Order: sequence, then structure tokens, then C-alpha cells
Amino acid sequence: MKKCCIKLTTVDLSTTVYLLLSTVIILIFYNQMTLPLLHLGIRLVVFALILILALIQIKVKKKWLIFLRFFYPFALLTYAYDETATFNMFFFHQPLDNYFVIVDKWIFGFQPAIEFSKHFPQHWFGELLYMSYFSYYFILLVVGLSFFFFRYIEAEKTIFILITSFYIYYLIFIFLPVVGPQYYFTFPMNKPPHTGFFSNAVQWVQSFGEKPTGAFPSSHVGIAVIYLMLTYNNFKKLYYLLLPFVVLILFATVYIKAHYAIDVVGGLISAPLLYYFSKWLWQKAQKLNLSLGCIHTKSCLSKVNEL
Repeated sequence: MKKCCIKLTTVDLSTTVYLLLSTVIILIFYNQMTLPLLHLGIRLVVFALILILALIQIKVKKKWLIFLRFFYPFALLTYAYDETATFNMFFFHQPLDNYFVIVDKWIFGFQPAIEFSKHFPQHWFGELLYMSYFSYYFILLVVGLSFFFFRYIEAEKTIFILITSFYIYYLIFIFLPVVGPQYYFTFPMNKPPHTGFFSNAVQWVQSFGEKPTGAFPSSHVGIAVIYLMLTYNNFKKLYYLLLPFVVLILFATVYIKAHYAIDVVGGLISAPLLYYFSKWLWQKAQKLNLSLGCIHTKSCLSKVNEL
């Protein structure tokens, strides 16, 4: 029987490439950063984790270990997103929101991010949109777990597409600093409407993970559309269940002042581009693993599936 070697998953490769690219930025702007050694240290910890999990898998053929190897990058997303707020100021001394405000005004004749909640102040309407915005975080888990437990053969590819799409959005945010209405406009124009339970839930999540970065294109919209593209051919019932939530997310991002309307358009346009580009990268990553002799052999996968 073929001996399993130390191997990186395609998810490992995607994470490694992103962290190496962002490491270059840290090294270039080392003297301008606060606690650069901390950022570098976190990368070393992640690289060590990747290696340790790969080493453990030589002896341990358990599905929970495969789960860890596929899903650990999602725990890094908030940290990586926060970093973009630091990195993008190295390339621009101020955000580029004024251009996006002009575009929204030119297209609509007003500022949708300001006027939307004013014209629809009903609490039930706001709660509906906040609920859809909040559901985004759960949908990520639902889609990932659905593939892992019910379409295992497609799981690594699916998670690679999702995590790589996140990383590409983060690279865009680094080189295109747009902070969004809630940070660009002054009080009270930038104050999100308060409607009840779900508005509190969203604002609580944002207090931990939201930073003045990442407005254009809307990754909330882009990733939500990618959810639909991933589920359409594999989980038709799940696709139709997610569809209304995704449609509401398009409006919710503007309603809660997280994005300009043009950001939503950017998310809609970028989603299929990132989806197909990530699929292409996955094919390249598979070939790279083959050349390294470090891919999951069929025998290995069949063992895992039997557990």
C-alpha cells in the first residue's frame, strides 16, 4: 500500500500564499507598523499549525483531523480582515470614499446609504434586513459543513474556493482603501438604525470584527453570491433556502450603512469572477501538490470516508 507522505492541502497552499504576500507588506513597512513582531509571530504560529496537522495526519487517519485541516483558515478571517485596515494606509494616506460618494450621487441623485433607512424606518423592516445580514456568518458554516458531511469529495474544492475568495477580497481592500458610510460620514448621518434584537446582534459582532476598511467591493455581497453558486448544483433545496437571505443581504449592506450602493454592484460583479478564478487556482494548486508528491491519495481519502 502506498505510504502517505507529509502533504499540504490546497487550503493550506492558499493560506500560505496569502500570509506570505502579506508578510512582504509587513517587512516593507516594518518601521511604520505597530507591533510588527506580533504580526510576524502570528504567521509563524499558523505555519507551525499547518505543519503540525500535516505531521499528525501521517499517523492519524481521522475525519476530525481532516475537518481541522479544512476549516482552520476561517478562524483567521477576522484577524486578516482587521489587518487590511492597517496595511491600506501604507499605500494611501486617506481613504478613497469621496469618489464612491460622488458615484452614488451621480447614479441615484442622492446618497442611498443615508436615505434608505430614513424612508423605511419601520422596525420590522429593519429587523428583517439586520437578520439577513447576520445570517451571513451562519451561512458560511452551513455551506462548509454541508459539503464536508454530505458532499465530501467536493469539500476541499469548495472550502478552497471560499477561503481563496476571502483572501482575494482582502488583497483588494489593502490596495483600495474604502471605509464605508458608517466611518466616512459624520454623526448623525453615519449612525446605523436601531430596530431591535438583530440590530443589537449585528452591532455587537461589528464591535469585535468591524474596522474602517473593506467597503468596495462588498465581500458580504460577493461571498453571499458565491454561496449560491456553490450550492446550486449540489444542494438545490439549500440553494432555494439561501436565495431570499442573499437577496436581502444586497439591501441590508446599504441599509445599515456598511456599504455604498456601488459597493453592492462591485460585489455582484466580482463574485462570479472570483468564483471561476478560484476554481482555476484550485486546479493549479492540485497540480502543484502532484509535483510535490504531497496530495491526498485515493487510498487515503477512502480510509477517511470510512471513519
